[in-house]
Amino acid sequence: MLTRLLVGGGVLGLAPAYLAWRGTLGAFEAAMFVAAALPLLAVFLLSRTGRLDVAHAISAAALSLFIVALAGATGGLASPLLLWLAVVPVEAAFFGSFGFVLRAGWIALAALAAAFGLQQAGLFAEASAWTGLAMPFLAVAALAQALVTAAVLLRRRDGEERAHRVSDARARLLLDHVGDLVTWHDAGGAVVFANAAAQALTGAEPRELLGRGLFERVHIADRPLFLKALSDAAHGGCGATVSFRTLFVPKGQAGEARTPVSLWLEMQAYRVDEGGSPDGAAVVCVMRDVTARRHAEEERDRGHAEALRANDVKGQFLATVSHELRTPLNAIIGFSEMLSAEENGWIDAEKRLEYARIIHASGHHLLDVVNTLLDISKIESGAMTIEREPLDLAAMAGDCCALMALRAETAGVVLERVAGPALPLIEGDRRAVKQVLLNLLSNAVKFTPAGGRVVLAIVRDGDTVDLSVSDTGIGIAAADLPRLGDPFFQVKGAYDRSHEGTGLGLSVVRGLVGLHGGRLTVESAPDVGTRVSVRLPVGGAGGAEQPAKIVTFARAPRRGLETKEPLRLTA
Repeated sequence: MLTRLLVGGGVLGLAPAYLAWRGTLGAFEAAMFVAAALPLLAVFLLSRTGRLDVAHAISAAALSLFIVALAGATGGLASPLLLWLAVVPVEAAFFGSFGFVLRAGWIALAALAAAFGLQQAGLFAEASAWTGLAMPFLAVAALAQALVTAAVLLRRRDGEERAHRVSDARARLLLDHVGDLVTWHDAGGAVVFANAAAQALTGAEPRELLGRGLFERVHIADRPLFLKALSDAAHGGCGATVSFRTLFVPKGQAGEARTPVSLWLEMQAYRVDEGGSPDGAAVVCVMRDVTARRHAEEERDRGHAEALRANDVKGQFLATVSHELRTPLNAIIGFSEMLSAEENGWIDAEKRLEYARIIHASGHHLLDVVNTLLDISKIESGAMTIEREPLDLAAMAGDCCALMALRAETAGVVLERVAGPALPLIEGDRRAVKQVLLNLLSNAVKFTPAGGRVVLAIVRDGDTVDLSVSDTGIGIAAADLPRLGDPFFQVKGAYDRSHEGTGLGLSVVRGLVGLHGGRLTVESAPDVGTRVSVRLPVGGAGGAEQPAKIVTFARAPRRGLETKEPLRLTA
């Protein structure tokens, strides 16, 4: 606007002096004054309407009219000033739009066509003497105009490039100092750019992620999700979010690689608009480390699962305990009412004795259930203590077999005992070890059908004593083996038979064996049998007292323990 005001105002300001000197105006002189006035019209329209395209078109037409009029006064088409029309579209490049340049080019072509028509009509004047003298000055002016235009364009281009470099440097500095990994991907998913956060999140330099470097560090099971997110972002209207695992390789001293670590990254992928994608990039991705959050979620899920499991155990506990307590209580209450009735003359002494024995046995059963529950509670809370003393396992095994002989005979099961030679004494709690033997023998007899065999074997194996109970019972399915030792868990037999009991026997055995520093092993197969082995150290626990882990094997038990010959496992 300022240049147009100066040019137009200057020419119109000199118009009165020129009229006073010339007297009258010729056609070409009038055209020059019109060309000088048109920029003022362009400024007026621009200030009123804001239409830069219209104002520039008027300004380009004024410049073209001025050049054609000047050329008409200096020889027409023979005037070199017509070359000045090339400045019109070049000057339009100041506005930075291809539309302005194209419009100005058409105006310059129209002016050249008009000059050709006027020349054919004979309206252009012949070159005069003063024209030849002024021509060098006019050519210099045109050259100066072209040079100024080129200088301004070059300076503007340099300024834009400098601004772009500063903007790129600022963007790169910002990307390198954010904690998130930012990557650009082409249409094929290959990385074309990665910021400095690559070192912190992948253990690799940004250049190592280019191409397929990032894809190769994604966990193989999560690669389909990774590629699908890139595809959805590139071809969809909105971004895509996905979480995947990556392989992080930390660097040791002097660049030495250490053990890889798996990290969880959350990636948000967005499509790059056409025309704004550097290096042919189609998708930009922002990734951040969410490993801690994933671990917290997994811990919360585990806690929720444990809470549900505890609730199930509580329900099972109530169902089992209520059954185990109700049955003997009903017997106690019923038979005690019969004995205390006033009219019970029909009950003879033999019946009274039988009823008293039933009440006594039911009471002992209730006491056993309560004691078992108390033992489990003490073991799980860490309040269980044992009194250590030298124990003869062979003699103790004989006593336990004698106690279980009547139950085995009633069930039609053959009960045998095998003891190795020169068994050493062990340090342990007499009541706890006896309870372990009785629980294992009781379970073996309970789950062995009539005609089966149960073998209790005790042998020495180095610094430990192997105490095992094997049977030819219904066995345990492979799916049930991992749950052995859980409180209130009872195995369903192949004969689909309901067995009495609280399901706490093996849990108590596991806790008591752990207090002695021992190890519990279970080998079983359905319809073949089960072998439960307890290995106790000869010299005591020798370490921290804690519940023993149960090592299970879904296979048939070794039959060597069923022989009547003593086994010798050590030299």
